[in-house]
Amino acid sequence: MPVKAITKFSSFEYIGAYADPLFEPIRVYAAVDAVYRALKPWNVLTQDVKYKGGVNTPFDPIISIELAKTQYTVNLGMGGFAFKGNAVDWSQAPVIIEIIKSTANALEGALKTVTAEHSLTIILQLAIEGKSTREITVPFAAPMGYPAKETDFFGFMLHTINDGLFYVDKSAADPNDLFVRIVKKFKGKQEMEPMSKDIYDAELWLAKTLGIEIE
Repeated sequence: MPVKAITKFSSFEYIGAYADPLFEPIRVYAAVDAVYRALKPWNVLTQDVKYKGGVNTPFDPIISIELAKTQYTVNLGMGGFAFKGNAVDWSQAPVIIEIIKSTANALEGALKTVTAEHSLTIILQLAIEGKSTREITVPFAAPMGYPAKETDFFGFMLHTINDGLFYVDKSAADPNDLFVRIVKKFKGKQEMEPMSKDIYDAELWLAKTLGIEIE
């Protein structure tokens, strides 16, 4: 039976890169009104719009818009836009998808540009109930031929052919916990629903492989 893994920390990030970066900050500033209005259904307020400084690359945020009492943040840059959510779970997926889609549509209309590359990242800190992280991970060390009795923990990194990533390690916040990072990348025009299902399935696959049930 799967071992319960309690989520102590979680975050989700989406990054959408434009087909052609802007290189002109004034164009991003001009698009803020369209994005602000698109996010009004989520009770965004004027004071939730933050102007950033110290921009060094086209992907550094020029403007951030905070939602849900700072739980969610939409970042606007010259190279694309991003969404970041903390303390998230899959029950929030419909809301997050709509926020990302509304932002993308507003920017496409205001900037006359399209999002050509997409990156979705899940980060989890998991406390394992009834087993140690060593018991969960050491069996994966067997193919390496290293003695199990001398192995304290087996972390791993798996790259997929589409620039995806599965990363499992000890948590820096608590060495008794698991740290998990899952990345999925897509190119071209994509819809959020199938991309989110893809990374959801990736999380299920990793949990099944580790023999855990994420709660």
